[in-house]
Amino acid sequence: MRIDAHQHYWRLARNDYHWMPDDGPLHRDWMPSDLAPLNETAGITGTIAVQAAQTIAETEFLLALARQPGNSVMAVVGWVDLDSDSAAADIERLASDPKLRAIRPMLQHLDDPAWILRPRVLRNLKLLPAAGLAYEVLSYPGHLPYVLQAMDAIPDATVIIDHLSKPVYTSPPPELWCDWIGRFAERDNTAIKLSGMVTETHARSTSDTYRANADFVIERFGANRIMFGSDWPVCLQAGTHADVIELAETLVAGLSEAERDAFWYETATTFYALDRDGTEI
Repeated sequence: MRIDAHQHYWRLARNDYHWMPDDGPLHRDWMPSDLAPLNETAGITGTIAVQAAQTIAETEFLLALARQPGNSVMAVVGWVDLDSDSAAADIERLASDPKLRAIRPMLQHLDDPAWILRPRVLRNLKLLPAAGLAYEVLSYPGHLPYVLQAMDAIPDATVIIDHLSKPVYTSPPPELWCDWIGRFAERDNTAIKLSGMVTETHARSTSDTYRANADFVIERFGANRIMFGSDWPVCLQAGTHADVIELAETLVAGLSEAERDAFWYETATTFYALDRDGTEI
């Protein structure tokens, strides 16, 4: 069994994807019927649908898709305006849907790298553990010191880092990235996704391009705290769904069978609580 812990759906007519290119492979609707045959080929039996717009309407859109019969969406990572007075009520309302399992502010699109330390944001982040929600980190490495400072104030928060925090892919990896990612690895309740890699290099690079960064994460976090994410359809800017699957298979080929099971399935099950409330896994 395989879980894709990071994929997106969108419908352009909703018109809230502020980052969307005006043309290219992303500029069209991408829906479950598009992903289903790719998942079947790759042996993926369930997915985590992740928000791609900074609106509550986007979260509600994904939750509605997740409720459709026969859908592969096992959980949704949503969005709430954490720097608002309505955030507490929004978190409570959205968390009543058992498919919502995490909240993701889009730090990489915010002008203030220390945004997460704003008093109102931090106060609302502290509501997530009690609501049964993880905090998902969409960031560049420069955000990590501020995120870690915020998480020091919320030690019981479950944290999931997307796309390795979008590092520069070099061998050896950048020292500052290693330092901050290593500090997150010291938190037992933090996981990280091997996802979004091909998009950052904007090319169909070989596995050697990503090997040093991936090996560092695998060593520091261990197989029980890393998970696979395709980042489909965003990955289509640099490679196919099959390319991303092949890259992940290559990067974890040296792990034991049990460790590969953790990477492909068990870590996502644990950190998104996919066995909670009767969710089928």
